[in-house]
Amino acid sequence: MSPSQAWRVPVLDDATAGAGLFPGYTCLFTIPDYWEYGRFVPQDRCELPGKRFVAKAVGQAEAQHVFMTPVFWAKPIRYTMTQPPIYVAWKVRPPTQAVAGGRFSYVTADNGPWQIWSERDRHDKVVWTVATKRNGQWQDHQLPDSADNEWIDVQLTLQPDRLTVQVNQTDRGTFEHDAYPDDFELRFGSAQTHDGGGEVRTEFRSVYVNDIPYPYSSQDLPDGPEDIQPSDDAYWYLIGEASPQHPRHSEGDMIELKDGRLLLVWTDYYNGQGWDGSPACLSAKTSSDGGRTWSPMRTAVRDEHGTNVMSVSLVRAGNGDLLLAYFDQLPTMKTKGMVLRRSADEGETWGEPIPITPETGNTHSANNACLRRLASGRIILATREVVDGIRWPYGLYSDDDGRTWGAGQRVPDPELTPEQKKGQNVNEPCIAELADGRLLMTMRSVAGGQFFSWSSDGGESWTKPRLSPLRGACSPAAIKRIPGTDDILAVFTYGLEARTPLVSAVSSDGGTTWKHLKLLEQSRYHGYCYTSITFYRDRVILTTMHSPNFTSLMRFDVQPGYIDLRLINLPVKWFYRNAPNDA
Repeated sequence: MSPSQAWRVPVLDDATAGAGLFPGYTCLFTIPDYWEYGRFVPQDRCELPGKRFVAKAVGQAEAQHVFMTPVFWAKPIRYTMTQPPIYVAWKVRPPTQAVAGGRFSYVTADNGPWQIWSERDRHDKVVWTVATKRNGQWQDHQLPDSADNEWIDVQLTLQPDRLTVQVNQTDRGTFEHDAYPDDFELRFGSAQTHDGGGEVRTEFRSVYVNDIPYPYSSQDLPDGPEDIQPSDDAYWYLIGEASPQHPRHSEGDMIELKDGRLLLVWTDYYNGQGWDGSPACLSAKTSSDGGRTWSPMRTAVRDEHGTNVMSVSLVRAGNGDLLLAYFDQLPTMKTKGMVLRRSADEGETWGEPIPITPETGNTHSANNACLRRLASGRIILATREVVDGIRWPYGLYSDDDGRTWGAGQRVPDPELTPEQKKGQNVNEPCIAELADGRLLMTMRSVAGGQFFSWSSDGGESWTKPRLSPLRGACSPAAIKRIPGTDDILAVFTYGLEARTPLVSAVSSDGGTTWKHLKLLEQSRYHGYCYTSITFYRDRVILTTMHSPNFTSLMRFDVQPGYIDLRLINLPVKWFYRNAPNDA
């Protein structure tokens, strides 16, 4: 098994959870003034204007070394050389002028055996310097004739005893050095080595640290699920492809219609921007061949009340109607919340929306694909309320086919740290009904991964959330009962980086242990989230948000970035088939 898949274990439980995960870091600095991207020292000498990080060092106390350190939810990442190599890459503007004592694009391993920086020489040429420590002595190595592009790509390959440097995808040398400390931070910034020296301003577009190389193009990147066999009749493609006018297709759900067709509804950002609150409507398509081909896109719900509409969930009521829940603010509502529409004609038309979340003065929201009809006939929507800035999940339920709704108790306090509670607490829940009638709720967090809570009364109360074996970054998971079995299918991102890789697992014991860990997407260079799970005959059809994590893979530039809606169609048996060992 390759080091990049050391996470794959026969049984994922509390003892094996998180084993083999590398603390990767990918940052495009997209959101202005979002200081949670890293630890910035000193912060008043740093800028985050949007899609850039600027470090401004000067020859004054406390400002001679200005840098950003990668973090995992506020905690600086400490790297080790136990599983080399480590790849470190960044995109940076070249120095605009020579500054005596200046070190632009100054990157170091704290207390480590190397440093690298750029400057302009007396001939106005960009020069890179690599300093290495050998036998306790520092030695400088200059790399002349470096490119002077608008942006420069740098990649380092870290081995225990040597450093390899690439500039603009060209090898510039390998340099031997002393051993690393037991663990170390990586620091990206600027330095001024002269007391009283002038400002050294460095602009970073992106920073990357991982156990796989930085992708400078999409050529030969892995695509789609692993372990595909001819009999699987598997396929995957972009069902909603982003464009400059429609830069985000996201948060969808799918349901089988009475005549066997499939109906897909999703959030369509149609006005050239893809922020969560940007203008968006709900678009729809139907398929008559099990999801292989689809009808032209049509508008299902317009954002007619002055706010966008998003985050779709579909379920069939006991009387046969289709129910459509989504996030909106009707004129009668004090704040945004969840609303519901009904269709008696299989989604051709939808009735008027009604608010279904309580009027507490707080925002209530639910993820896509989170409506469930329980064996009892109760319909439940995994929801959360934001109270004084803290997110609190609960079950929103109806016992009359969606005509009236009640709110269950919030989950008990998981007793996270103040920073973790403020960051996300436990958030974006999803619910599955277990074979014994209990409900399992999964919630994302910044405290190490998915938290689980169980309900024995149909979602009216919940056990105290606890950290589950589904570890990783703060990204929502989808869970759903596999029809005809006692098993729960989970789709989540099992990694400590930018919502990747997308992994499936199956639990037969209510969420205590998980087996058959498999890659639904082999690329770790894209991000995936807000997945829907639809069981259709003997197939599983997934939709998931799919976006490049790197500027080198982007088709176009838009604020804050673009998102495609991806469809994956696999047989149920694929999820039970163990993946072959890596070569």
